[in-house]
Amino acid sequence: MLQKAIFIVLVTSFIFINGFAQTPDQPTQNIYLPKIDGSLKTKFEYDLESKKMRFEVRNARFGARGNINKYFGYRVEVDLSDEGKIKMLDAYVKVTPVENMDVYLGQRKVPFGTDYLRNPVENIFANRSFVAKYVNNELRDIGLVVNYQFKFHVPFDFWVAAMNGTGNNNPQWIDKPNYSTRLIVGPVKNFRLVGNFYQGSTLLENKLSMIGGEMRYQTDKLLIETEFLHRHFTDTGFIAQNQYGFYVHSYYNFFTNVKMIQIISPTLRWDFMGKEVAETSELIANRITSGINFSFEPKQFKAEIRLNYEKYFKKALPAHFDKFTVEFIAKF
Repeated sequence: MLQKAIFIVLVTSFIFINGFAQTPDQPTQNIYLPKIDGSLKTKFEYDLESKKMRFEVRNARFGARGNINKYFGYRVEVDLSDEGKIKMLDAYVKVTPVENMDVYLGQRKVPFGTDYLRNPVENIFANRSFVAKYVNNELRDIGLVVNYQFKFHVPFDFWVAAMNGTGNNNPQWIDKPNYSTRLIVGPVKNFRLVGNFYQGSTLLENKLSMIGGEMRYQTDKLLIETEFLHRHFTDTGFIAQNQYGFYVHSYYNFFTNVKMIQIISPTLRWDFMGKEVAETSELIANRITSGINFSFEPKQFKAEIRLNYEKYFKKALPAHFDKFTVEFIAKF
C-alpha cells in the first residue's frame, strides 16, 4: 500500500509540474490565473459642532477576477466592513461572444451614474456625494447586463440591464424586471457626456423612474465633472415623491519630484439634494467640501492620505454636520 501511495503521489506531482512547465513552444496559461485585489478605507472624523470624534474602518474589500478562456470571465468581491457589516458585492460571470461586447449575468452595480459606480477608494473625497449616497443608492442588484463599445471617430459605450429590483443578494420572484440604460459619448478632446435612465419598482417604491445626465472634462492633471439625477416614485402610501441631487467637483494634480509623495491634489466639491412631496419642495442638504489628497504612488487612488473639510449651508438630516476628516486609502 505504501508503494502504491508513493507511486500515485509521484505521478500526480509529475502531471502537475508538467502542466505548469513553460517551454518556448508552449503558450503561457498565466493570463487565466485569478487576479486578487482589494481596497481599504480607514479614517478619523472630528465633528466641529459637538466636538466629538471617531475612528472608522469604512471599507475592507477583497475580491478576485479572471478569465476561464477568451470567452468566459468572472468577478467576485466581498466587503468585510461596509459601515461595520459584511456584504457580498460583485458575483457574476462575464461572457464575451464577439469583440467589443460583454454580457454579465449575476450580481453587480446597475450601470447608472458615474459617482455611484466608482470604487470607494476612487471617490476622490472621504465621503460620497449626495447623488451617490442617497439619490441613487442601493442599486446593486442581480440580473443581466450587456455592454457594447462602438469604435467610431466619436466613441460610444452603451449599457443595457434587466435586474430583479429586489436589491443586493435578494433573489425574490418578480413579475417583470427593472430596466436600465446608460450611454457614454466620448471622450473626445478630453470631453465626455453621459445619459442614464432607469425604470421599474423596488420593495418600497412603485412606478420608479430615474434620469440622470453627466459631463466631464479630464486631462492628466485636471478633472472637472458634474452630475445631475432626478428620481420619481410612488411610496407605499400611494404618495408621489420626487428626489433630486447635483454635484460638481474638481481636482488638480501637482506632480512632485519628492520620493515619498508623488502627487498633491487640491480638491473641491459643491453638492446638494432635495425632495418634493405633495407639491412641497425642500432642499435637504447643501454643502461645500474642500480638501487635499497626497498620493504615495505615481498613479492616483492607490495609496493616499486625504484631508477633507465639509461645510454645510443646509442640513435637514441629523447625520449632516460640519466636520474634518483624515482618511487613509490603500488599493492592491
